[in-house]
Amino acid sequence: LITTPKSVQSGMYLENPDELIFRYSQFYNLVEFFKPDLKQVLMIGGAGYSYPKYFLQNFPSARMDVVEIDPGMTKIAQQYFALKPNDRLRIVHQDARVYLHTAASSSYEAIFGDAFQAYYSLPFQLTTKEAAEDMFRVLTDDGVARINIVAALEGDKGKFLRAEYATFKTVFKEVYLFPVSSKADATVTQNYLLIALKKSLAKPWQSENEKIQTYLDNLWTKAVPLDMPILTDEFAPVDQYMMANFR
Repeated sequence: LITTPKSVQSGMYLENPDELIFRYSQFYNLVEFFKPDLKQVLMIGGAGYSYPKYFLQNFPSARMDVVEIDPGMTKIAQQYFALKPNDRLRIVHQDARVYLHTAASSSYEAIFGDAFQAYYSLPFQLTTKEAAEDMFRVLTDDGVARINIVAALEGDKGKFLRAEYATFKTVFKEVYLFPVSSKADATVTQNYLLIALKKSLAKPWQSENEKIQTYLDNLWTKAVPLDMPILTDEFAPVDQYMMANFR
């Protein structure tokens, strides 16, 4: 599924519709390290519903709410990406910021954010401090937010990621970054997983699950420069920041 240049939103193996193809979506499984006993989670952005299908298969006791702004995307997922009705899946067609602002407090143990795929039109209303505060509010006391961001970390191409990191740092107890492709070159545009915790992590970065450990090994351990102003509803020039990716 491709809806914008340079950006693939979803993919599926025809012989195994519930398997995860893209490495960035496999990194979603980091949530098992932070919250192994998930019961209720929220996903922002449905697209081809790749991860919701995987999640429902691999967390048989958990429920997921998906907020997808475009009903047409859900129809495409149903027609082409093997999305089927499931009693543990609730789909809401609404702007995710509106949903977050009206959802009950402490509703979810985890939030998966996957609405920042396109270089061309990031939903700025989900990037701001106020949006992070809404995420914080709807999470349980030990909840975790996991946001997928396509960007670099250093240089002009890293302005948005550094601004988003700084923004979440003002709201959440701890914030971490996991580059998906390479830790060697922070000037390369790639998928980054931003992990935001409501409570401090009280255990070492180790897992008995070998797959989870491979993801943990990608933890960015160098300092992230706090050289960008935080994003707010009054100041969120994310399109301007992302323009550096076209130069």
